[in-house]
Amino acid sequence: MTNSEPGRDTRVHEIFADERLSPLKRYALLAVGTPNLGSLILYELVVLLCSWIPGAAGYAIRRMTYRWILGGMGSGVTVGRNVVIRGGRKIKLGDGVFVDDHCVLDARGEADITIEKGVLVARNTVIRARDGSILIRDGSDIGCNCIIGTDSRVEIGRDVLIAAYAYVVAGGNHVIDDPDLPIIRQGTRSRGGIQIGDGAWIGARGTILDGVAIGEGAVLGAHALATKDIPARTIAQGIPAKVTRDRGRSV
Repeated sequence: MTNSEPGRDTRVHEIFADERLSPLKRYALLAVGTPNLGSLILYELVVLLCSWIPGAAGYAIRRMTYRWILGGMGSGVTVGRNVVIRGGRKIKLGDGVFVDDHCVLDARGEADITIEKGVLVARNTVIRARDGSILIRDGSDIGCNCIIGTDSRVEIGRDVLIAAYAYVVAGGNHVIDDPDLPIIRQGTRSRGGIQIGDGAWIGARGTILDGVAIGEGAVLGAHALATKDIPARTIAQGIPAKVTRDRGRSV
């Protein structure tokens, strides 16, 4: 897959350049994913009146109202203060999901984000899909200040631990073949997305690049950079990450 302008959200640039759209409809496309002004008004009212309310009252009110701007919302979902939601109709939250303060859930273009039951997303984390899909399965725990993004596919298995400041992004593989053309205009290539197996643990500031699979029960150490697959039930460390042992004996 090749995009015409890597490093940018081309859809955003196309929206801003489309003189047929009023400024209000441009904003509606970015905020709710449709130029429908009724959907935009509902979104604006929910965000304006409910997003900032602190304490238990805020949690209760958002639990009632955010289902109006999301594609699906299970029972017992908790959404913190000042959570940014874009393209909400393409976002689904399962039963008991907790999204902490100041997170971003952003589904643009032909994108979808599904967060299954019991998932915890800590504060300041960004989950962004752009013409791709993100699936976070039951019981996983995403630490604070993480970035999870894709323009292809990211799948995070059940009961996965992802520590703070992790970077899990499938995409942005810039084409650089033509030295006379700015890289930003040469497109990108997909390497197949990212998959993290059930029960894995990604350490603090761990980075996983496009095309990498982390096996079931594997551990990626703190600050490690995964550029190739990590086998199941092994421990990988370093830049680039290399398997140092399996879980129970040295390699």
